[in-house]
Amino acid sequence: MKQGKLLRRLAERTSVVALSLALPLVPASAWAQETEGPAPGAAAESATASNTTASSSDEAIVVTGTRLGASGLNTPTPVTVAGSEELKTSAPLNLADGLNQLPVFGGSTKAGQTGGGSVSTGDNGQNLLNLRNLGSNRNLVLLDGRRLVATNQAGSVDVNTIPQSLVSRVEVVTGGASAAYGSDAVAGVVNFVLDTKFEGVKGEINGGISTHGDAEALGTSLAFGKQFAEGRVRLIASGEYSRTNGIGVNDDTHRTWYEVPYGQIANPVTGATPGILVIPDIRSSIGSYGGLITNTALAGMQFMLDGSLAPFNFGTLRGATFQSGGDGAKVNNGLSPDQRRWNVFGHLEFDADDRMTFFVEGGYAQSKSRHQAFITQHVGGSGRFTIFRENAFLPTAVRDQMATANIQSIQVGRFFNEFPAVENENNTRVARFSTGFLLKLSDSWKIDASYSYGQTKQHLYQNNRTNLRRVFAAVDAVVNPANGQIVCRSTLAGLDAGCVPLNIFGEGAPSQAAIDWVLGDSGKDLTLTQKVAQITVTGDLGDKFQLGAGPISLAAGFEYRQESARQVSDAVSQQILDFTGIRGFPASLQGRLGVYQSNNPQPLRGSYNVKDFFAEIGIPILRDFAIARSLDFNGAIRRTDYSQSGLVTTWKLGGTWDLNDDIRFRYTRSRDIRGPNVLELFNSQTQVTQNVIYGGQTVQDLVITSGNPNLAPEKADTTTFGVVLRPSFIPGFTASVDRFDIKIQDAIGTLTPQNTVRLCEAGNQLLCDQITVTGPGTITIRQQTLNLNFAKVAGWDFELGYRRPLFDGTISWRMLGTLLTKAESQALGSDPIPTLGSPQSPHFRFTSSLRYATDNWNVTLQERFIGKSKIDPVLVEGVGTNLNSIKAIAYTDLSFEYKLGLMGGEQKLFLSVNNLFNTSPPISGGNPTSFSVPANQAYDFLGRYFAAGVRFEF
Repeated sequence: MKQGKLLRRLAERTSVVALSLALPLVPASAWAQETEGPAPGAAAESATASNTTASSSDEAIVVTGTRLGASGLNTPTPVTVAGSEELKTSAPLNLADGLNQLPVFGGSTKAGQTGGGSVSTGDNGQNLLNLRNLGSNRNLVLLDGRRLVATNQAGSVDVNTIPQSLVSRVEVVTGGASAAYGSDAVAGVVNFVLDTKFEGVKGEINGGISTHGDAEALGTSLAFGKQFAEGRVRLIASGEYSRTNGIGVNDDTHRTWYEVPYGQIANPVTGATPGILVIPDIRSSIGSYGGLITNTALAGMQFMLDGSLAPFNFGTLRGATFQSGGDGAKVNNGLSPDQRRWNVFGHLEFDADDRMTFFVEGGYAQSKSRHQAFITQHVGGSGRFTIFRENAFLPTAVRDQMATANIQSIQVGRFFNEFPAVENENNTRVARFSTGFLLKLSDSWKIDASYSYGQTKQHLYQNNRTNLRRVFAAVDAVVNPANGQIVCRSTLAGLDAGCVPLNIFGEGAPSQAAIDWVLGDSGKDLTLTQKVAQITVTGDLGDKFQLGAGPISLAAGFEYRQESARQVSDAVSQQILDFTGIRGFPASLQGRLGVYQSNNPQPLRGSYNVKDFFAEIGIPILRDFAIARSLDFNGAIRRTDYSQSGLVTTWKLGGTWDLNDDIRFRYTRSRDIRGPNVLELFNSQTQVTQNVIYGGQTVQDLVITSGNPNLAPEKADTTTFGVVLRPSFIPGFTASVDRFDIKIQDAIGTLTPQNTVRLCEAGNQLLCDQITVTGPGTITIRQQTLNLNFAKVAGWDFELGYRRPLFDGTISWRMLGTLLTKAESQALGSDPIPTLGSPQSPHFRFTSSLRYATDNWNVTLQERFIGKSKIDPVLVEGVGTNLNSIKAIAYTDLSFEYKLGLMGGEQKLFLSVNNLFNTSPPISGGNPTSFSVPANQAYDFLGRYFAAGVRFEF
């Protein structure tokens, strides 16, 4: 019955758009062809693979999936190929946005809707690809087969640093590939292939804006290619610039789902079922914009604009920390950062003779991101103010009430709209240099060698943070008996020179001088450096050493990689918080490392190196035999030596069986690894204040995370098998179905604070030892990076494609989908934590579209579908929570291109509308942090978005 309703809903939507469409990328489920190897010095590690196919222009291409040279072998690892032009059609402003529409990238981080409140990870404003939702650091990102330096603390790569105007295609290996490509290829490999033979000049000017009149974007690019000396010298170069206006926490977004968000609270009725409630219009119940009194007989009174008291409206449902509606302050976060990005890139290759080709390339990319993240708040046990009766700013009427009731002090929770919004600043600069050669020893044997150097420098600051000593000193304002002036009480004892008293009673009360005194910038400068040297020998054994089906192909090589990190931080963040001479401060904060309210990064330095020896073999077993048109075997082994943790062996075994021209079967079994990155090993502690449900109550928690130098590499066992169909009786039709099963042992990561609490309460004493109760309504959770027990993901990938002439053009249809059957992780000593059915890992996800193209124009209509999911897969609706279901979501996109053909060149005008029907994200409010966006990044935050521009080439 449920399936029937789902099909009817899909049919109704597709009737609106005429047909469900498929992303018009190069079909991945196609057949191997005997093609030439990669161009010298270009995609040196790309090679003939199982999914080689013709592009939209019917040109043969070579697909990553193995290190074996061009041979005619069919390798068994599934590969999806995405042409750059088709990606630009589906997402004109950014290649990464087009890739993120593929179902396998459902958990990716999108630069245009960062949404996070923390600056410590350094990924604000970055596009991070995330295969299988296993983490953006578990898929290996390559440029022409060579590694790229990490661009953030997680060890992942911002694909915005890649010269997008020179990319010809993107190849996605959707299976373990560590034996062939090395550490980090647990979920797969994403290889960006450059068009190193491009000649001419091409460029683009584009712009975009949301239907709400915000998130304006502007981008330009220019690329150049030229061949000299009769084609022996080839040069390509590019420059790109883009800017996007962000949506800050104080902006009027016109988005109801954001302005009136949902979120979880603990049921305020002790022992009641369900224990967790998802409520609308979630707001703070312990703080207001003018100040809320939270204790004594005056509890529930708030300070108005003139400083007078009035009752606080606690809304329709009041919890310990949050409420539904009423006068409480909003606790959400800015939607997206302001961004400015630019990069330059150049690649030169030189054929010394018919056998030797040298290349050198270099690039520089810079990204500046400023995110108006959240409003400063001082609420709860770790932030509220204690106001004494003699406070000089306390309104006389309130002081009189306190005197009458014999109240010596009150506690006040305050949100500071007067303060500038807390701003996450991320200035990232990435420089990379690579050089190498390709030497043809014979017609079949080649040596490919290269050296790459990359460095990322990040300036990561959280601006406008309150200095805790200063703010508590400034709030305790008294009258100086010597001159009658209002001063900070601690200055009378010779402390806190320059302190400016802070009036918190009523919105608008703080003076600018006081604001300037209590605020500061907490941050760090992080430098990540990568050095990689590699050499690979490929070839075949010729006709004398074979099984009668063709030459045996071999590849072998060595790689040395060094990763290092160095971090410096501001002096205030490194100080011990000392409230000596100050009264009214939260006792739990005394002696804490770091004086700012949150962030407080610490210095670090660390490095490690990796040595790899690898070998790969491809054996044609049968050709044109009774039971097989072809039967091939592929195997690889790699021995890796980590300087931190020792030796690890990875391997791959697989094969393909072409039953006939219509049917192919493929199978791969592999052991893959990911070693801990330099920050996971050596990261100094970082801090953030959040909220968790602990002991049945919503409490504030200070989360302190740090690295772990004793981490071991994580190991993954990956199995993929499937069938590829190209029935001769349906010309133009292709289909594939592949099963994947990935189990990661000793998975590196940290639990979420809520899962740490949950597993502690379930009996995990190891995690209970990481939790400290620091006061009423406050706890501290210490989170060290750990080798968790395991993580699992399994499911099915499928693809359908059809292409044929129609009238004066060509119509093409494609559908890619992923059906997940398992997704879970498990901490030491605990039961598995299911993530299957979460927004990042829904049971079902697909992209489907249809394209009609003529010589002069084309139109594409696309449907993106995310299946129904749960806010928290652990909870049962009606028992653990009142609302856990997230409805299925479908987005419709429309794009149009028209060729002008002026002045002897080619120009394309394009217009696209993403999220045509302005579909809002579903209710997906989880346990709110102190600054939360009430939706998951799997969904579209911006709403209907228009993009237009022109591309030209001469």
